[in-house]
Amino acid sequence: MKFAAIGLIIFTILLGILGPQAFFIVDETQSAIVTRFGEPRRTINSAGINVKTPFVDTVTYFDKRRKLFDAPAESLLTSDKKRLVIDVYAIARIVDPLVFFRRVRTEQGAITASLPIIGSGLREEIARDEQSQIIKLNREEIMGTVTSSVRPQVGEFGIDIVDVRVKRIDFPPEIAPNIFQRMQAERKRKADAQRAEGAKRDLEIRADVDRQATIIAAEAERDANILRGEGEAEAIRIFADALEQGPEFYAFQRSLQAYKLFLPQNTTVVLPADSDLFQFLQSPLGLNGGTGGTTARASTGLSAFMKVETAARTFLEEEMSIDSASPTLAKIERVDWSDASLGCPVTGFSYAQVIVPGFSLVFDNGGESVEVHSNADGSQLAACSS
Repeated sequence: MKFAAIGLIIFTILLGILGPQAFFIVDETQSAIVTRFGEPRRTINSAGINVKTPFVDTVTYFDKRRKLFDAPAESLLTSDKKRLVIDVYAIARIVDPLVFFRRVRTEQGAITASLPIIGSGLREEIARDEQSQIIKLNREEIMGTVTSSVRPQVGEFGIDIVDVRVKRIDFPPEIAPNIFQRMQAERKRKADAQRAEGAKRDLEIRADVDRQATIIAAEAERDANILRGEGEAEAIRIFADALEQGPEFYAFQRSLQAYKLFLPQNTTVVLPADSDLFQFLQSPLGLNGGTGGTTARASTGLSAFMKVETAARTFLEEEMSIDSASPTLAKIERVDWSDASLGCPVTGFSYAQVIVPGFSLVFDNGGESVEVHSNADGSQLAACSS
């Protein structure tokens, strides 16, 4: 019994001394290689407690989790002979601890061995693309190609490259200002082009609006002239009916229009007693003392005036192609013409120098004045060309 207790004590002491040398623990995030005098003996990939030979075997641990391999930025040449400063990193993990241990031994050794391979693959791929494609379009495709191309080479170290990613892409410092200036100039050119397109569209819209406004105004003026002509035609018809029903009343109405044209407000008129106008002012309806002579004379003067106006309208329609119903009589006055030309002589013709009593009639034709000269009974008419 005494010897058993002594043996237990000795075993406990030996276990305390030799335990750390005989047993080791592998974590679930680790793998381990047991080496004897520097030579690998076995690989342990599962977690748990393991045994080794004390003082002879050595355990080397490796992290199975993914690691970041950060490559330095490099100036690379594109296919269009332009340089870009590209900074990349790789995500990798150890998949074969034994190969890893024999080829690179440590994580730093793995980084040192892998980065040149990654840089070479990146340089080769960048040389296939143009600068603009790398910056704008093909980054994902390029990184996928680089990852696929370097994975077999880096796999020789017991490492699996999970992904290669771009951290940043810059222009070389010596050319960056010029590149930025060209980019600004290009943006300005596009902005100016868009402004010019907007100005062009603005002019097109304004021109179209002005054209439509002109068409609308012209159509409105046309419709107004049509309505005005129809109204004047209707007025002439009504006046004609009135003339048939009551010549004296119609004569009175037309005389009032004539007075309005050539007698301004607050005008004193001196007329001979035997003039038609004086007789009509005294009695427009010919009721001056019941004398039929005055009535006949007033009616005769107004009839001559109406005859001259009708003849002038016919002359406008036949000689000047103006619708007889359209013009409005704006002014009429008696004139003694100095010869038979009625104030409108034609070059190369000679006229008898005789006083010809007549009228000067001014018509308003849509804002334009048209003047017609007539003798006393309207049998001779003329229009002076401007």
